[in-house]
Amino acid sequence: MTTGPGRTRLGALRARRGEEAGFTMVLVMGLLLLSTMFALAAWSATHNDIPAAAHDVNSKRAYGAAEAGIDYYRFHLNQDNAYWSNCTNVPAPGPGQASPVNQVWNGQGLDPRAWRNLPNSQSQYTIELLPQNGYTQCSVAQPALSMIDSSTQALQIRATGRSNGVKRTIVATIRPAGFLDFLYFTDLETLDPAVYQLTNPDQASWAAQNCVVYRRDGRPDGCTAIVFANADVISGPLHTNDDLLLCGSPTFGRSSTDNIEVSAPPPGWAQSGGCSGSPTMKGTYKTTARILSMPSTNTSLAAVAKAQYTFTGATSIVLNGTSMTVTNQAAGLSNFPMALPANGVIYVQNGACGSTYNFQQQYNDPTGCANLYVKGTYSQSLTLASAGDVVVTGNLVRNGNVTLGLIPNNFARVYHPVSFDGGGGCSNASSGPYGPAPGSIEIDAAILSLQHSVIVDNWYCGDPLGTLSINGAIAQKFRGPVGTGSISNVVSGYIKNYTYDDRLKLISPPYFLNPIQSQWVVARFTEQAPAI
Repeated sequence: MTTGPGRTRLGALRARRGEEAGFTMVLVMGLLLLSTMFALAAWSATHNDIPAAAHDVNSKRAYGAAEAGIDYYRFHLNQDNAYWSNCTNVPAPGPGQASPVNQVWNGQGLDPRAWRNLPNSQSQYTIELLPQNGYTQCSVAQPALSMIDSSTQALQIRATGRSNGVKRTIVATIRPAGFLDFLYFTDLETLDPAVYQLTNPDQASWAAQNCVVYRRDGRPDGCTAIVFANADVISGPLHTNDDLLLCGSPTFGRSSTDNIEVSAPPPGWAQSGGCSGSPTMKGTYKTTARILSMPSTNTSLAAVAKAQYTFTGATSIVLNGTSMTVTNQAAGLSNFPMALPANGVIYVQNGACGSTYNFQQQYNDPTGCANLYVKGTYSQSLTLASAGDVVVTGNLVRNGNVTLGLIPNNFARVYHPVSFDGGGGCSNASSGPYGPAPGSIEIDAAILSLQHSVIVDNWYCGDPLGTLSINGAIAQKFRGPVGTGSISNVVSGYIKNYTYDDRLKLISPPYFLNPIQSQWVVARFTEQAPAI
């Protein structure tokens, strides 16, 4: 056995190492404690996030259910245009299921609404009909007044979705797709048969029998073709139930947000004889679009107009902001001041008339004919309708965020008096029954000619008049001429300057007419907070 100093040093070293063993254990235990604390903190954080994550999932499911409610109602509208007019008296979605369409609820007391489950889901939705024009609920007896907003021609529904106690509510403004969606709408891309009188009265009769047909269905070559020329620009959306006839490369639309729709099959356009080129489509082009059928008459507006705003025979109106002056022989009125109608509708009906369109317009139609002559400035939304023609006699401009509709059964005309020399010639007149021939003219309106065209009187003679600026929308049965010459060299009549009023997508003239059996589209989509 070793003894001495070496043994002593080795023993001391072993003694110190033994003393450090306890210190090492403390470090190990500390590290284990820290690891445990981190694990507990991570578990706690994850555990606390579970309710928030679940709420987020249920919130998304509830929103999706509310969207499904909007889609459910719109689907039935597009199946049946009168679906909305039945209020809550609509079919159930299936046997043993309640209809999810309800009258509006104020959120107080027990929830009276019927809910519908989404397929293969615990999420549900319910739909409420939001009344308009001061009504408290949808009325089957007065569906249009109680459900259709008189200023926008739209209806509103509210859909609420719920999932595991979480609710979200959406309010949708829905309106029919219609003439106001387009700057330029035509049913037939051909000259109005009534205008054929200019060259041959017999031809007018032939055209009425043969030209009222789409080109794809065999419109004869003898029908007058109207083309979009090389420099033509359609500054807004367009729809034609026909196809487009081109000469050169006219421009359609301002950007991809403008829909350019033709109901003909591809390509949807053709080149006029002797022409080349193709369209410049800045808008989104679509062929085989749904045909938008025009109502044959505006008599529904006659039922809306109040008695004091229904006139018989030739009527002249000058708009002055929120008032107007009226001249009407049948009623004994001469520049008679009147307030504008509260519901915004004025109607002119026929008396003793029997007159037809006169291509040599001298403004001597029988006073019983329902011709409405109008000009001025308006500060209230209006719809002016006539069983005959509407004739714009001067600038017709808006003042404020308002809209104007002009809806004649027959022609929408621009006043242009001329003097005929008896030899077939004519010149612009210095005066006429509604003033001199206008120069450049501005019309801020949505114009709908149900049976004929938007046209300039005596467009084919006299010196050039300037620029016809229409800010709004134009819809017509047939294409109507406004002048002669080329786009840059006008011989008579007007240069066209037509611009779409984008406000018409959301703000309609009062009771403006829509196509027959048109699709319903969502115009506005907003979430209501808090949900109910």
